[in-house]
Amino acid sequence: MPIIAFHGDSAVKAKALERLRHHIAAGSFIYFPAWEDGKANVIGAVVGADDTPAFAEMLGYPVALADTLPVLINGFRPQDEAERFAEAWLERTPVGADLTWIVSQLILDLLNHPELTAMTERHPNIEQARQTIVALHDGAIKGAEPDRKMWKAARMAAVAATDSLGETALDRRAGQVIEAAAWPSTMRTVLRDTLTASGTLELYLDLARMGWTEEEESRVFHIRKQAEADQYKAEFSGVGRVLAILDADHPALGDRFRMRLERVEASNQRYRTMGWKTIEMMERAPRAAEPSFHPMGLE
Repeated sequence: MPIIAFHGDSAVKAKALERLRHHIAAGSFIYFPAWEDGKANVIGAVVGADDTPAFAEMLGYPVALADTLPVLINGFRPQDEAERFAEAWLERTPVGADLTWIVSQLILDLLNHPELTAMTERHPNIEQARQTIVALHDGAIKGAEPDRKMWKAARMAAVAATDSLGETALDRRAGQVIEAAAWPSTMRTVLRDTLTASGTLELYLDLARMGWTEEEESRVFHIRKQAEADQYKAEFSGVGRVLAILDADHPALGDRFRMRLERVEASNQRYRTMGWKTIEMMERAPRAAEPSFHPMGLE
C-alpha cells in the first residue's frame, strides 16, 4: 500500500505544523525525550506522546523515516537550528508525495558512499554482501519485492563476512553498515541503524586520520573512572571535568582529546547533510493520484 504524505490532506499538514510551532514558540521543544512534563521533540509535539508509529501513521511517513527524524534533528546545534530544521521537514514535505520507497532510496545513498565502497572493495565477501543488499533495495523500489528468506540470507552473509574481519579491524565498521542495511524498508529501525553505523564509520575514519588510537581512548576512560572514584575535580562535570583532569595531569593528552572532541562535533555534519538531502528527496517524490484514507488523521 502506498505511503502518501499527509494522506493527501493539506489540513493534516497544517495541524501538524501548528502543534510543532506551538512548542517552539513556547520554548518547550527539546531534543529528547519525545514527551515529558509538557516538553516534546518533533514526535511528541505532533502526537502529544512518545509514539513514533502514531506520528508516522498520522502524517503519512514511512515508520523507518519517522524513527530516524529525531536522530537527524539531534545533529543540529544550537537549538534554534534544530527547530528550523524540524519546521522545514514538515513545511517542505509536499502534500500527497508518495514516500513509499524513500527509505530504500536513502539506504542506497548510504551504501554507495565512496568512502564505504573503497573499504568494502578490499574484502570480496563484504563487497558481495553490499552489492546483494543494494540489489534487494533497488529491486524493491522497482517492484520486485524480495521475500523474507532473501533478506535473511543476505543478512547472514553480511554478518559472516563482517565477523571474518576480527574484532578490532576498522574495516569491520564498514561491514556493520552493510549488516544494518540488510532489512526491508518496512523495518522500523533499518534507516536509523544504517545511518548510525555509517556515521560511526565516518567518525572512526576521521579519528584514524588524526592518529587518535584505541590506547588513547582507553587511557582517557580509565583516567576519568579513577578520578570519579577519588572524587578528583568533582567541582566540574561532564566533558568539562575530563578536560580539567587532563589539563592538570596530562596536558599533552588533553590537547589530543580536544582535537578528538572537535572531530566528534564535526561528525554531526553527516546527519545535517542527510537531513536536508531527505527533504529534497521528498520534494522530488512523485505525487499520488488520489488522497488516501487516514483513519488516524489529526483532529
